[in-house]
Amino acid sequence: MNQAILQYLSERHCSSQWRDVLSALAEELAEVTDPATLRAMMRRVGVRFAQRFDPGACATLAEFERAIAQIWLDVDWGWASIEDAGGALMIRHYCAPLRVALGESADGWSAAFLEGAYQQWFRMLGSSESLKVSQSTPMDATGSVEFRFGR
Repeated sequence: MNQAILQYLSERHCSSQWRDVLSALAEELAEVTDPATLRAMMRRVGVRFAQRFDPGACATLAEFERAIAQIWLDVDWGWASIEDAGGALMIRHYCAPLRVALGESADGWSAAFLEGAYQQWFRMLGSSESLKVSQSTPMDATGSVEFRFGR
């Protein structure tokens, strides 16, 4: 993909007034906190975020996929797709602004925000505590990342 296109798409996902502030914050957090603690914190932030956006009653996986995709689109955080992989659900989040907002060095912990949001939405729909959302791929240059929901 053309690097100029990627840069344009990435830059529009974080207001210029916040880009340097958030990047500096991420650098400071990384200096004073270990990656596991940062992941746990970002996961909790994701849970709080999801509590503000109820996906509503979803009777099917397709309805849930549409509901969360719309939530992300409404807040300009990309979109998501969900696929039944037999024994687990694969969640693919596209074009999250995390890398441009927090910097590439935050890739190891920032996607936990999404992990927490998805976990909370599944709980809001009545999922078992034994089912967990976990990151299964690193975030790529477009801000896309995959998660697994299962045991």
